[in-house]
Amino acid sequence: MTAAGRVIFITSFKGGVGKTTAAANIAAALRAFGYRALVIDGDFGMRCMDLVLGCESDTVFDCFDVLTGRCEPEKAIAESEGLFFMPAPMNYSGEPIPADSFFALFSKLRQKFDFIIIDSSADPSPYYLSFARVADEAIIVAHHQSTAVRAAEKTAAKLSEWFSDPKLIINGFHREYAEKGKLPSIVDIINRSTVGLIGVIPFDENLPADQEKGYVTLSSEKNARLKKYEAAFVNTTLRLLGKRVPLFHNVFTPKRKNYYLKKYKKEPV
Repeated sequence: MTAAGRVIFITSFKGGVGKTTAAANIAAALRAFGYRALVIDGDFGMRCMDLVLGCESDTVFDCFDVLTGRCEPEKAIAESEGLFFMPAPMNYSGEPIPADSFFALFSKLRQKFDFIIIDSSADPSPYYLSFARVADEAIIVAHHQSTAVRAAEKTAAKLSEWFSDPKLIINGFHREYAEKGKLPSIVDIINRSTVGLIGVIPFDENLPADQEKGYVTLSSEKNARLKKYEAAFVNTTLRLLGKRVPLFHNVFTPKRKNYYLKKYKKEPV
């Protein structure tokens, strides 16, 4: 699988499942492996990605400004230690945006970035659908519950016009509850779901505090040991890159950052 110009739409029609968390951490892992990754906050109603990435004061212009021709993309893109970000508008009035503007924008962005990660809203608004139409693939995020997996399947069904093979991330996986039968096991989820599983992110009490301070996967010093959620996002990212990595490889006994960088760092072009 080639990486050049891939646009990935991270989504769910169910709010609060961790779409922003997944988008930020996958992009950060791609950055650490040497890819040029751009995160676009495609949730014009909530606008949370700047907080997760710790760059809420780094931009003047936003995605809406670019789409409506008020500025060039470069003026709306912030960069922090090699990770690029384009924010959503602070106050979106609902003004229509021509679909052609999305295609024109992403045509430019594909030339400059290996990966463009879109963090979607939960509302299938016209701009939501425009973001979906320009993407190459979709990743649907669900909590570790049967009802959430069902919601992910419904999301996949509604997006089937644009994505023939969406993938699923299970977020907040409780291994102990799954082993006791209180929540579905991974085998149960695979058997029940019509969406292919690409990643399982365990419940990790470190995640909220890290997110609050703008820390994302593989941002640590080279000798630091990864946390469970980081190792899981690394595995998910590697599978996205076409690597054959087990879902829980090194998740509950994480390696140090340097291990991953030595093994998976992309060679400079």
